[in-house]
Formats: sequence, structure tokens, C-alpha cells
Amino acid sequence: MKTPSRSVEDLTGRIDQILREIRDMDFTDYQLKKIMELKKAIEAFHEDALRKLVKIVRSTDEGKRLMMEAIEDPSVYTMLLLHGIIKQNLYTKVAAVMEEIRPYLNSHGGNIELEKIEDNVVYVRMQGACSGCSLSAVTLKSGVEEVIKTRVPEIERVEMVNELSPGFMPFHQQVDERSLLESGWREGPNIKELQENKPYYITIDGIDVLLIIIDNKVMAYRNRCPHKGTPFTQEAVEQEGNMFLIGHDETFRFDLTNGECITVPYIQLEPFPVRIENQKVWIRTGNGGIVDVLSDSRKNH
Repeated sequence: MKTPSRSVEDLTGRIDQILREIRDMDFTDYQLKKIMELKKAIEAFHEDALRKLVKIVRSTDEGKRLMMEAIEDPSVYTMLLLHGIIKQNLYTKVAAVMEEIRPYLNSHGGNIELEKIEDNVVYVRMQGACSGCSLSAVTLKSGVEEVIKTRVPEIERVEMVNELSPGFMPFHQQVDERSLLESGWREGPNIKELQENKPYYITIDGIDVLLIIIDNKVMAYRNRCPHKGTPFTQEAVEQEGNMFLIGHDETFRFDLTNGECITVPYIQLEPFPVRIENQKVWIRTGNGGIVDVLSDSRKNH
């Protein structure tokens, strides 16, 4: 007769219950000490047997494969973890969290790759639109880092290995137009309509947008001077060294390579994620943070 399988939660819960009952019994300190010694002796016996078993199983490639398959079972994993035979893999835990983050970044035309973990610091590489837009720095700090640190408390901080430079970086992913529209993306002009270093102005859902190609990268900003509140209308930008400048006058001039104001610190053009699909430029002007998205996702589950 086959014994019905019980969940690891049921089994460990039963153990904890019995231990509580024992502690509540009217044992002398000596008797209670001996009971705990018996428990530890049994655990040591189990650990010794399990270590020998694991060593034998892992002696062949097929055994290693079967071992990896076995530890996917919660009961097996918990037992081996309890005896210190396997360690919780920090890399695996972070990678699992990033899999939850990935759909959100995909919806913004980007992706994320776990580069490495050193000294409780996670190093990630942003791909696609996220890698090129200065908005990715905000996304990383306010979203990705917060989610990872919340779910994996051992992590102290998250660093991005990309150099932050605005612009579109190709991210190849098959996405149909309906999916793009449903995730907040809006269709812009054909890429052939844009010219290198020349502003292209368009209005999307009532929002004025400035598009420009610099060094073969497409950038998108809200076409609005943060100081004057009026849109830019220049047909050309002024190049000074590596900067491509736009502004209503000499007081407020903005470098379109990063959106920063070069004349007044801490003022910046608002960047938008941008991607290219089927020779069309797509811009995402909507809001919705990664933390909110993942929070809603967990509530629905």
C-alpha cells in the first residue's frame, strides 16, 4: 500500500509542534537536556548517512543529474539544507527575482542580465531601450534594486555594469504591434524620417516628444523646456565637442546626448523609453513603476 505524500510544510510543522509539546511538559532540566541531546544525536546520524549517500550518487555524471533533479523536491532540498549538505545559492535566488522583473523591462523594450554577484553586490547589465536611456538609472535604483534587496535581504546594493548613455540599443525580441500598444507603447515615425543630429518633433497622446539620432542612437525626450515650460522648435542643434545642444536661449541649454542642462545644474529633460520595431520608432510616454507592477502581480497570485 502506497503511503500518501505529505507536504514539507506539514512534516516540519508536526516536528515543531512536538518540540513545543515536549518543552511544555513537566520535565526536569536534566530530562529536557537529554531529550535535546537525543534529537541532536539522531540528526547527526541522519546527516552522516545523507552525506555518504550524496557522495556516492555524485560520483557519476548520471548521479549528479539525478541529484539535481532530487533537490528540486522541497522535502529533499529542506533536509539537505538543514544538515548543511547544500547551501542556499545566492545567485539562484537573485536570478529568480530577476525573472519576475524581466516581463516589466521587456514591456519597456529592454531586458536585464545578471552579470555576477560579489561581496553581496549584484552586478547587472541592462539591455535594449533600458541600456540606452538615462531613465534606466532611475529604473535600476528605484525599481530593480528595491525589488532585489527586498526579496533577497543579503544583497547590499545593485550596480549596473553598462555605462549610462542615452539612446536606443537594439534589443531583438519578437513583439507584435498589439502587444506593444497594450503595454503602453505608441507608434512614432518611420526611422527613415529621422536625420542624424536633427530634431524631429511629434505629438503622441497629447504629449510633445522630441526625437533625435546621435551616434546612430535614437533618443526621445519630452519636448518641453523644464524652466520655461514651452516646447523647442529649433530645426538644428548646436554641436560643441561631444555635446549636441538645444535651448531657447543661452540661459538654459540642454545636451541631447543625456538630457542634462549644461548651464544650470540639476535640471534635465524628461527622457522616454524608445525602441525600433519593423523600421518604426516606438515611444513609451506612460507611467507605472516596476515596484508597483510586481506588487500588483503578487497580489493577483
